[in-house]
Amino acid sequence: MKHKQEIQASRETLQKLWEGGVSGLKLLEDHTAAIDSFLAARFAELSEGDLGLTLVALGGYGRRELFPFSDIDLLLLHSPRVKGAALEKATEAILYPLWDAGLEVGHSVRTVSQCIKDGKHDFHLQIAMLDARKIAGSEKLFVDLAAKYKRKFIDGRRKDFLKNMQAERENRARQFGGHSFQLEPSIKEGRGGFRDIQSMLWTARVVYGLKKLSDIEESGIFRAADREALEDSFNTLVMIRNRLHYLSGRKNDQLFFEHQEEIATALGYRATSGKLGVEVFMQEVYGHLQNIAITTDLFFEHIHETIGPGRAGQDDGELEKGLAVIHGRIHLTDLKLLPEKPHLLLKTFRHRARTGLPIHFQTRQVISLNLDLVNDSFRSSRRAAALFFELLVAAADPLPPLSAMLETGFLSAFIPEFGSLESLAQHDVFHVYTVDRHLLQTVRELRILADEQKRVFTELRSFNVLYLAGLLHDIGKGRDGDHEKIGAEISLAVGKRLSLSEEELSDLEFLIRNHLYLSHVAQRRDLEDEEVVFQCAELIGNRDRLNMLYLLSIADARATGPKAWSEWKGALLQELYLRVAPVLDQSEIVDPDLEQAARWMRGQVSEIINDTSPEELAFLPDDYLLGFTVQEVVGHLGMRQKLEENKALVMPADHADHWSVLVVSCDRSGFLSRICGTLALNNLSVLSARINTWGDGTIIDVLEVKPVFRNTFREQDWQALDRDINLALENRLGLAHRLATKKITRRSEPGLEHRQYSTNVKVNNDVSSKYTLIEVFAEDQPSLLYNITRTMADFDLNIAKAMISTREGQLIDVFYVLDANGDKLSGASYLDELRQALLFASS
Repeated sequence: MKHKQEIQASRETLQKLWEGGVSGLKLLEDHTAAIDSFLAARFAELSEGDLGLTLVALGGYGRRELFPFSDIDLLLLHSPRVKGAALEKATEAILYPLWDAGLEVGHSVRTVSQCIKDGKHDFHLQIAMLDARKIAGSEKLFVDLAAKYKRKFIDGRRKDFLKNMQAERENRARQFGGHSFQLEPSIKEGRGGFRDIQSMLWTARVVYGLKKLSDIEESGIFRAADREALEDSFNTLVMIRNRLHYLSGRKNDQLFFEHQEEIATALGYRATSGKLGVEVFMQEVYGHLQNIAITTDLFFEHIHETIGPGRAGQDDGELEKGLAVIHGRIHLTDLKLLPEKPHLLLKTFRHRARTGLPIHFQTRQVISLNLDLVNDSFRSSRRAAALFFELLVAAADPLPPLSAMLETGFLSAFIPEFGSLESLAQHDVFHVYTVDRHLLQTVRELRILADEQKRVFTELRSFNVLYLAGLLHDIGKGRDGDHEKIGAEISLAVGKRLSLSEEELSDLEFLIRNHLYLSHVAQRRDLEDEEVVFQCAELIGNRDRLNMLYLLSIADARATGPKAWSEWKGALLQELYLRVAPVLDQSEIVDPDLEQAARWMRGQVSEIINDTSPEELAFLPDDYLLGFTVQEVVGHLGMRQKLEENKALVMPADHADHWSVLVVSCDRSGFLSRICGTLALNNLSVLSARINTWGDGTIIDVLEVKPVFRNTFREQDWQALDRDINLALENRLGLAHRLATKKITRRSEPGLEHRQYSTNVKVNNDVSSKYTLIEVFAEDQPSLLYNITRTMADFDLNIAKAMISTREGQLIDVFYVLDANGDKLSGASYLDELRQALLFASS
């Protein structure tokens, strides 16, 4: 008990130091010293004299980098003569107090020979012993371990170590991601985290005998500025990791969303024009992670060049004067040419795009040191523009050369407007990349679409405009205001410098100003409404712009992340494109004869049913008949016959990336609100709804849904949904109170900062000649759709169609409605009353 209290007291002292402002390396050193002192005292209590035992700190503890809740890695090293009871006694004396205090302890009990034997098959043990430090016990035993370890794993083993380290780095990249811009980055194992720095230091020690960053600088591998920047990044991550451990109350090295917000608030980051405080904070975090990633990558390239196997030289040779491929990497070979021929800098990246070969690390450093050559004259030269567009358009994969441009600083030097986007975070669950990386990824997606959408691509007049739009479409982010409008104005200045024609400038400005337009229309409007199609065609103007906007819309969504793109959204976009394209291709459009089409449908259904004439099917509305196949209509009629046994019949269907739920019932007040509430109760999110009411009062509703959680179609409890829908329609299910318990409470959490979306309701009578459109913009919560539709039921509105979409955490519900008489909504006071009621329901 005394020992437990002693440890707890030291940890409480440590936390008070942290709360008092000790947040960096000093906290780790104090923590390490406290554990050292405790363990040395416990070891001294074992017995007098040399017991043939040594207590050794390994890993982070060995490096004196003991974070608040990190594992304490220990090795109890013993001579072969110490066995059985003596070892058990030592283990109990040293480890039990740590366990009793709730500390995480990684421990092993080994002889020197066992350490060497186990290290042969365990690379993690090898690198843990690199940081071995004696805490107490036999100096002779520890020196013996160090000497044998050196002979076995270091002397003459540099290449083996490097090979194993490279495999370890590749495995981490597979597990934690190959870039530094994860939504919730691991600052320990992720790219640019602590493990990258440690891997570099371990390798420097084994290969060159260099133990510290200052040693690497003195060797000439680093410049002083590189070492200073790396130390700054390391110290920042230490401060963040300490806070992360205390906030979590446990070992945690991943910056989850809620912790990002808490740390940003605690460290005093505040919102600026166009950016949340947490986004300002994360921009700095990503900058530090990227700095560590780039610097350590350069180090490992140097190491591989020095002692690695090297690449075959089949690609070697001069590319042009001043540029060559040497051992499979692109080199600037004559630096004296740069002042006279600064375009060699840009040509380096163009050759990276053409050949697919990496740029040598020293050449990348040279480029970073000569960015002053990228001046106004360089940026405005037609030669530079031609090289840049060749790189964008001609590359088999434009991402590697663009990434190299970004990482060397060349991209922001060439397009200064890009600089404010570097490492800019977007604090939502949709964007898996920072803004700069998202834009680069968009260009890559456009290149992929060049193969997937060959017909559309071959019709384009200018590839240059499309690829540049992909690179610049979010250039207005991080500023206060509408990023599409701001970005459109910025893009004009960039396009002029790049020598675009007036027509190309107009197209570029249009694409960036409207890069979200097609997605918004596809997800928020009734695509079967010809008025919507004509309005879309009128805005776009010509087929070339439609093609470019369509391709950019797909690439942008794909590059945003899996939550922003799905086959469902892709199908909607394609449907809109295929509807708008013929309008732009023809000078005159003849409206189809919808009445004739409906009569034909009734005739087909009548033939299948046999004993029913087309006239007897007059209760089936034309709009309904034109929205389903003949077989679907026949199926619905069959389900209607079974309604006597149930209030509703529910039939789910799997459509791969989303599901549909067909509900057949009889018309009743608040029907849709009960269905939406029950779906939310069963963890199903509504994408869209088609509501059809037959002349005899039968309701045919088809709702496209997706699961809130990652369960499969088979795992979803469809019987529970069927039961709950019938209970709700029988007024035997309290939806309001059940949904209240599921309500998102995130906004009410104290001390957290969130992007605030003001609730807004728009009533529009201009989009459709037949329906009134009601658009509701609000923060997402499970009960939102239920509350909105219940309010509409209170106003006795008929909902014909509903589309639900999400943009960066904001839910956007669009409803096509009529009043109780089947007319569009009218009357200023009535519309205002409805708007106020919906605002209340959505807040």
